[in-house]
Amino acid sequence: MSKLLNEYDYASIHAQAGELMKHRKHLKRSAIDRYMKHFDEKCAASKVETAKAKEVIPGGIQHNLANNHPFPLAVTKAEGPYLYDIDGNRYIDFLCAGGPIILGNNYPAVRDAAVKQIMENSSLTGLYSPYERELAELIHKYMPSIEMFRSLGSGTEADIIAIRLARAYTGKKHIIRFLGGYHGWSDQLVYNNKPVDNGMLNGIPLDCFQNTHCVPINDVEALEAMIQKYENDGGVAAFIMEAVGQDSGAVPTTKEYHTAARKLCDKYGMLLIYDEVVTGFRLGMGGAQAIFGTHPDLTVFGKIIGGGFGCSGGIGGRKDIMSMLAAGVSAASENKVKVGGTLSANPLTTLAGITVIKELAEKNVHEALDKASDYFMKGIASITEKYDVPAILFHHSSILHIDVSGLQHIPYFYKESDPEYAVQMQDAYMNYIEFSMALAAEGLIIANGGKTYLPYGSIDILDDALDVYDRVFREYE
Repeated sequence: MSKLLNEYDYASIHAQAGELMKHRKHLKRSAIDRYMKHFDEKCAASKVETAKAKEVIPGGIQHNLANNHPFPLAVTKAEGPYLYDIDGNRYIDFLCAGGPIILGNNYPAVRDAAVKQIMENSSLTGLYSPYERELAELIHKYMPSIEMFRSLGSGTEADIIAIRLARAYTGKKHIIRFLGGYHGWSDQLVYNNKPVDNGMLNGIPLDCFQNTHCVPINDVEALEAMIQKYENDGGVAAFIMEAVGQDSGAVPTTKEYHTAARKLCDKYGMLLIYDEVVTGFRLGMGGAQAIFGTHPDLTVFGKIIGGGFGCSGGIGGRKDIMSMLAAGVSAASENKVKVGGTLSANPLTTLAGITVIKELAEKNVHEALDKASDYFMKGIASITEKYDVPAILFHHSSILHIDVSGLQHIPYFYKESDPEYAVQMQDAYMNYIEFSMALAAEGLIIANGGKTYLPYGSIDILDDALDVYDRVFREYE
């Protein structure tokens, strides 16, 4: 019932999503009961630990991608292709910390460089380090549109500065983004269509949303109409988009849309911003922009730039725009866009990023990942066909889309006012979290609900991973 789709063929993916919603299957009740028993018996220490955490940590968990159904797993070790929990259980890691672990957990070259830096020098000085320049040069080498690069502490910070720069450079005030897209937790960019219906608005004054607007994915006419709507009301400063589409490409963009978006930004004097927090250096050395053949004015980076180490992120782009950023705090920075961060560009994180980028290039990692991902996804398609389980299956290189719920696609089929919308959302959500739970019980971790990333260090155990999916899919009815 499912076949491997072309990641740039939105029409076929959209059609398959519609079929999935009509024929969605679910785990057998007996399987769910067995998996719940597994967690209670085999993950008992995790259950106790996370219960203790709730006493001192709101909700007991701090990672928004963590699989927390029926309760979070307490992971104590990550090595190579595996994660290990506090009970001693081993899991194949297809979470990859949400994407940045491209090479594999605790990768020797990165680990050794970090240990040497800590032992011989320091992890933090608060002052300039030559690693900052070397990282910026490497990014520019592989992504020519990044004429200048500024390190920041996270992807959320980078998104904040991106729209601030866009407004300062263009003198305009409005920002347009995708419906259902994600650009971090800032007040302005967390906006998603209708603030009165948005579950993320608590604590945010509605005024923060007045200059942020959403458009449906791949709809060029809707994008231009939104630009024209505000042309004489302060103008649109930028269109910001996740480069491969909503939710790491679960609802993907087309190549034609990228070309059209670039032309519209040029036509109306606004900036095109690519959010490559997930795709930068994971899809290839040139990121998503090399695949689509377009040149954004600004590019946002996140955790991948730090090679798996914390306080990593940044923004890069055209020199004339990036030069508007203040260089620290100085008397000459009065007319600059202010940005800071004590932990930004720290020696440990920048060195780790440099090491990862060099390893990716020297070992031709992306070619190996492309082949491995194609092999693995063909195997998944064969399994879903064997058990007659509807699914949306495609991959952006090592970003794998194995979707049995269709959750992200529901707004493209039903209006919120339609009673079927709520029915579909509830059914898809339970399907979404139970899929992740089943995989974890069988020994494989993905992000909560479906985001799946293949690391270079797992290429030799793909058949083991396929066996896990086989055991899960056979339990659907």
